[in-house]
Amino acid sequence: MQIDSTFSVVAPISQVWDTLMDFEGVAGCLPGAKILNKLSEDAYQVGMTVKLGPVTMQYRGLLNVIERNPSEHRAVLGGKAQETRGQGTAEATVTLTLAEDGAATRGSVSADLALSGKAAAMGKGVIGSVTEQMMSLFANNLQAMLTEGAPPVPEAPPEPVPAAAPTAVPEPIPASAAQPVPTAVPEPVPVSAAEPASAAPGGSLDALSLAKGVAAEQLSSPAKVLGVVAVVACIAYWAGRRSAFRMLRLCGRL
Repeated sequence: MQIDSTFSVVAPISQVWDTLMDFEGVAGCLPGAKILNKLSEDAYQVGMTVKLGPVTMQYRGLLNVIERNPSEHRAVLGGKAQETRGQGTAEATVTLTLAEDGAATRGSVSADLALSGKAAAMGKGVIGSVTEQMMSLFANNLQAMLTEGAPPVPEAPPEPVPAAAPTAVPEPIPASAAQPVPTAVPEPVPVSAAEPASAAPGGSLDALSLAKGVAAEQLSSPAKVLGVVAVVACIAYWAGRRSAFRMLRLCGRL
């Protein structure tokens, strides 16, 4: 698989060349790349983390400088790595060439890449797109390094802290919105359930007890009042006749 890419930075070509040949210093410009150990001037143990779509792969292997030509600003690198958590492998031969472009320096990268495992199943389209994104980030980091004179320090993204579940706090009920507690109203006592008025000795009607009973019943309509009056009148009439009859019998005996 052939992958070609370019980048451009505003800096003299000699400065760009010297910076790129310092592999330990420039490794931080390439996202996911690390120099784990320097074995010699032209051999390094490297680590690489690559994300292709939903798959993230970690590689560990060797980087060798096959050719280094300062006069032509051309270098050939060879690398071979294997997945740390899988059986996939990656092997590449990369040719780097620098050329002046006015006040800027343009770099051309051509890689002959061979992949196996999960990365090989992604296809050239996905791999090419990821390579372009990585080269864009590499160029931005390299430009900052050339301008500031110090390699960029990669910052680890902060881990998300799970937010505590909010505790539901009941809202206070305004005094104006509070509803009054209904007060139980006693039901009126039916006339039939009222206590009967006690009769006085001799069959006379206790008018005071009757009046109290009527007031306690709280009659609610004129019809009820007229009915009670009629009953009282009848009782009084029959009570009067009974008293008169007793008086006549008493006189006859005398």
